[in-house]
Amino acid sequence: MGTAGHVDHGKTALVKALTGIDCDTHEEEKRRGITINLGFAHLPLANGDTVGIIDVPGHRDFVHTMVAGAQGMDFVLMVIAADEGVMPQTREHLQICEALGIARGIVAVNKADLADDPALAAAGQRIREFTKGTFLEGCPIVNVSAKSGYGILELTAVIGEVARQAAQRHTSGVFRMYIDRIFSVSGFGTVVTGSVKGGSLRAGVTAWLLPGAKEVRVRRMERYGVEAQDVVAGDRASLNLVGLSKEEFVRGMLVADRPLAATALLDATIRLFSGVKPLPVWSQATFITGTFEAQVKIHLMDGSGLSAGESELAQIHLPSPCVAQSQDTFVLRASSGEATIGGGTVIDPHPLHHRRRRGSVVRQLKDLASGKLPQLAAAEIHKHPCGIGLAALAEALNVAPQDIDAIDKEDFPGGTVVLGSGDGRFLVSPPHFDALVSRTKRTIADFHAANPLSESGRNAEEMQGILGMAEGEEGRRHSQALLERLVSDGELRRWGHTYSLATHAVSISKQEQDQCAVVEQYVLACGMQAPVMADLSAHAKRAGIDDKRLRHLLKFLASSRVLYAAEGTYLHSSIVDKCRNALCAELARRPEGLTVAQFRDLVSGNRKLCLMLYSLFDAEGITERRGDVRVLGRIHHGDTEKKWIKD
Repeated sequence: MGTAGHVDHGKTALVKALTGIDCDTHEEEKRRGITINLGFAHLPLANGDTVGIIDVPGHRDFVHTMVAGAQGMDFVLMVIAADEGVMPQTREHLQICEALGIARGIVAVNKADLADDPALAAAGQRIREFTKGTFLEGCPIVNVSAKSGYGILELTAVIGEVARQAAQRHTSGVFRMYIDRIFSVSGFGTVVTGSVKGGSLRAGVTAWLLPGAKEVRVRRMERYGVEAQDVVAGDRASLNLVGLSKEEFVRGMLVADRPLAATALLDATIRLFSGVKPLPVWSQATFITGTFEAQVKIHLMDGSGLSAGESELAQIHLPSPCVAQSQDTFVLRASSGEATIGGGTVIDPHPLHHRRRRGSVVRQLKDLASGKLPQLAAAEIHKHPCGIGLAALAEALNVAPQDIDAIDKEDFPGGTVVLGSGDGRFLVSPPHFDALVSRTKRTIADFHAANPLSESGRNAEEMQGILGMAEGEEGRRHSQALLERLVSDGELRRWGHTYSLATHAVSISKQEQDQCAVVEQYVLACGMQAPVMADLSAHAKRAGIDDKRLRHLLKFLASSRVLYAAEGTYLHSSIVDKCRNALCAELARRPEGLTVAQFRDLVSGNRKLCLMLYSLFDAEGITERRGDVRVLGRIHHGDTEKKWIKD
């Protein structure tokens, strides 16, 4: 619960009467008799629950501090003095609470001991007129006196009832806590406090200071001044963090349970309060979300201006990065800091820069304004020409991966394409998928044209680089998922570890057949010695075969299993088969295995070729390495060893 109301209407005194806690703890607050900083207290309820209380300043010079406190409120206690009634900051605070989406509240008519019954009744009527049409319309109105204690028990009971009705925040998903205070405690180090905006966090885990994604360890935490093992959305929390110096923490930063992307652009809906000056297409204002505050530029996306009391789509340009999620609320104040002019809701925390106010952009923003995750996810997916993985999408939207995972494919607007399976899924917008398919097929077709005698095509690693996908394993899996999708769609077929067009077929002419025979016979004549490539090249040239054609012929013969190729060496398949059969027969007689030297003597070869053959047979499953020897491997079925010996 947060307080709200005009200065000197008794908010802090009322909190002290309810809880026994004085929220004005700073010397300047005592000296001036007004609240300057946010104050914090907690109220135990009869049912065992605890209501955290944020006490905000009411003076107009500290409205930005009030806004920071209001962002952590689930419901508000609007304090109005019986002898003064509704005042300027009473109205401004109510507008701010509405802009931030606060939906429940209580009105406490304080200083009731200064008014008689008719005056209190008249004050109540004026308050009902003041709250009409707002979220406070029809809320409980309680007459109290912080000074005498009158009505405090009744107010406590009403607070308990409203607290039970307040919607519970989601404790799953991303943990975020904007920092509102930073201090050091002897023997512990840096402590930061704030209102937990979402998710949960446990003591002892790693957290991140954002923006900047600096790692810290949560050594200890408190909830409402009592040590706790975890804190959840809606709690007031103190976190003892180690790993960074106190100077690295700044009010307005936030603590999260994972690295989150910062942004310098926001797409949003904004609404101006009644009675303020209109905004032109481009304007400046003070932007406040959480405890983050900055002077921003506002670009209206539809229409020629925004009048008081109206709403509009806008792109907000930030001078420094902040971390935001879709549906985060914010408040706008005049650049001069004299008045609060409106507020709004974030639609897209990572938009593209809208240089022009195109109709298509406006239509998309209107769709996103619904705040539904499938629409937000689809908009983010469209920003990535190669598609985006589940984890990266969740990070971009600052939500938990399971939230993305829970979206049914059918819920994605515009037929978003899902590649891969499980946690390795990638999401691609339809136009980008079509472009990827077209480029993939064109690239493989070009490879076939350059290698007409090869059945093989491009592999996943090659396509990863050609298509510009992310480096490393993530990009390779992305490429593989795309290629496998095209196989299942009948566009491609696998050939070894490569992918060819499904329509690709090697067509060999009579001349090429004759040339293949020339190359094959030469390699066969080399036997276990294997050809020297320079000698093979010279022999081919005498038959009218240049080096480029020779490379094509060798690839074709290898893909047809006429030749075996490894490390630039070629052996005829009949030689390999002879060696394989001899090895299997010998290993059947000598289960203890054969060394490389023993295999070399068996087949009258050289060490290099025997190592190559051992690698080939290991890959086939014919042999298995055990230390310095090879033994028969367990291939296919139980009678396979007999089959090889017989053959």
